[in-house]
Amino acid sequence: MKVVVLGSDGQLGADVVEALRRHGETCFAATRGDADVTDRAQVRFLLEREAPDAVVNCTAFHDVSACEKYPDLAMEANAVAVRHIADVCSSLDARFMTVSTDYVFDGTRSEGYAEVDVPNPRTWYGRSKLAGEWLAAAYCSRSFVVRTQSLYGLRPPRGKSLNFVDAMLRLAAERSELKVDQCRMSPTWTLPLSENMVALLRTKHYGLYHMSCNGATTWHAFAKRIMEVTGSPIPVIPVANDYFPKPFARPENTYLINSELAKLHLDLMPPWGTALAAFLEAKGYRHRHTERPSE
Repeated sequence: MKVVVLGSDGQLGADVVEALRRHGETCFAATRGDADVTDRAQVRFLLEREAPDAVVNCTAFHDVSACEKYPDLAMEANAVAVRHIADVCSSLDARFMTVSTDYVFDGTRSEGYAEVDVPNPRTWYGRSKLAGEWLAAAYCSRSFVVRTQSLYGLRPPRGKSLNFVDAMLRLAAERSELKVDQCRMSPTWTLPLSENMVALLRTKHYGLYHMSCNGATTWHAFAKRIMEVTGSPIPVIPVANDYFPKPFARPENTYLINSELAKLHLDLMPPWGTALAAFLEAKGYRHRHTERPSE
């Protein structure tokens, strides 16, 4: 199978490229220099030239604050671009996979969210990504929509300086304590995520899927575990979810349950604590903490 990966130089896209190649697939790693996905003509030229069997879209305008300030740009990058790609994929009879977000939910549930739960985004980022989901399904019948959340990886995210893990490690070296809020989610390492995306892409089970590490936790508990695994003595203090002001309405609980993957026996995602320990080991930190139930 030949696959074009759009956004291949990003935190997730780079791992998807490597996962495809590990599994013997031919991959064209496309960057913005190859095609601006908001430009329909450029998308068509690239995909018709490469004639792929599948396209994976890892591009996104994911700065939530900036999306609030520039909603038109958010819709262009996260929705209109998806329509362009999906439309071309349909004309080429290619499979299409695009990545969405937990921010399509309002975060008011006490439990997690499954694919059957009704979205209600509170931000322009969430609204634009939800529109992208609808457009993917409407314009390409062979589409996969993968919702994920709270990503971290070995490469820095494009448009952001550090992922949460690296930010906490840097702050731990600079401060006497860390203050972290208690919004609930499941932090997700891009390496196992990319492997699960490739496994799904190789099927014909098109549709909407949640795909994040298993088990819910809070940002505070996640930060605390990072310090424990790395052996840092710095205290991690829980604070209210509105302690750090933000220019958008942040959902407080967006844990994604991988219900549809589980039905297909395709939920390959590890518990979040297992993934974190493996990630930190890959970064050179010696494992100091065994897996325990989610907090």
